[in-house]
Amino acid sequence: MAANLLSALRVLLIPLVLYGLSRDGQTLSASTLSLILVMGVSDILDGYVARRWGQSSALGQILDPVADKLVLGSLSLGLVCWWSFPLWLVLLLLARDVVILAVGLSLLHRRGLVIPANRLGKYTTLCVGLAVLSYVLPIPAAVGQVLVYTAALLILTSSAAYWKLLRTTYATPTQRSAP
Repeated sequence: MAANLLSALRVLLIPLVLYGLSRDGQTLSASTLSLILVMGVSDILDGYVARRWGQSSALGQILDPVADKLVLGSLSLGLVCWWSFPLWLVLLLLARDVVILAVGLSLLHRRGLVIPANRLGKYTTLCVGLAVLSYVLPIPAAVGQVLVYTAALLILTSSAAYWKLLRTTYATPTQRSAP
């Protein structure tokens, strides 16, 4: 329950952070930065809370990655509009995430399966998050560029890993019992 509330909190903070990004110009305000940090900490805490307090749930397995995708997609689109974030990276990220969500929903509906989060996906989320931060914090541009290209490489690599997992999953006969 608490873990799912933390995931929901991230989603609820999106409009406030986008408003802050649109108003801050090229200098991030302390309030917008604080909200972004709350989002990041809640992302770390929700998994910890779920494991520590035995609150892992099917809803949480879906809500957490969906919240991650909504947060990163929204913030990166906002940064494209107001902070010169690379559009090509956002399109790559959104294409991957839309496919993962669509196939994930199909698997859930047809087979009752939830695609589990994996380390590569978590590293990708972390790297994209760091790339986003590199555009709003006073970090050398070269570091930001390394993070952007590393994020792109991880997006492509994680896409290939998800594709392999999905091919294996769809090749396996369904284990859902008939109604």
